[in-house]
Amino acid sequence: MKFFFLSTLLASQLLAFSTTNVQYLYGNFEGPTFLDTQTGAKQTLTAEHFRTWDYGDLYTFADYAYAKEGLQFSNLKNDLYGEISPRVSLNKMTNIPTSTGIIKEWYCAFQYNRSQTYHGWLYGVGTDLNIPGFAVFGLNVYRKIQNICADTYQLSTNYYLPLSDRWHFEGFSDWTTIDFLTQNQLLFDLAPSIGITAGKLEVGTEWHYYHENTYHQDNDVFQAMIKYTW
Repeated sequence: MKFFFLSTLLASQLLAFSTTNVQYLYGNFEGPTFLDTQTGAKQTLTAEHFRTWDYGDLYTFADYAYAKEGLQFSNLKNDLYGEISPRVSLNKMTNIPTSTGIIKEWYCAFQYNRSQTYHGWLYGVGTDLNIPGFAVFGLNVYRKIQNICADTYQLSTNYYLPLSDRWHFEGFSDWTTIDFLTQNQLLFDLAPSIGITAGKLEVGTEWHYYHENTYHQDNDVFQAMIKYTW
């Protein structure tokens, strides 16, 4: 498995498309779940990267979170969490053309999740869908092996919906037998208003919703955010 990820990262240097961004988010996460603070606000700095290559794509991000009053279930004031998600295109590996129907392309999908105390390995299948209005709509189904909580299955979607030349909606949803997480962003392209290249600087809000099944705990937070892309 380690060799697979190394090979994927090396192959990803043969990219056809690449984008990187940093995001700053601020919201009141006071609540009962492990994602919450003991009291008050949480600030998050996210670095995000996506690229395609000859035989698939690669998505990765890292979150650094800071809570002045401490994080829930911990005396720590900060936390670092990241994911790496490579996919290998079955269409391109087998020379089967991509489709203009609802199912565009099939993938072998993998993911590795890591924090200071948690790690999880995921493997499964994925697809890109042609959904009217959406520039991107991805769907992945995984088997999830983790060191905290029981092993489970995960259904993940990611999407990007242009609303106008300066507004768009994007996000993801992860459902497992244990919990559900969705983060959705409504962003405005501020860049043309300040004389820089369109799409470089965006502002808006992120709706963060998390539900934990066993104890029926939720957090439901709107965060202010700013995003810079290069």
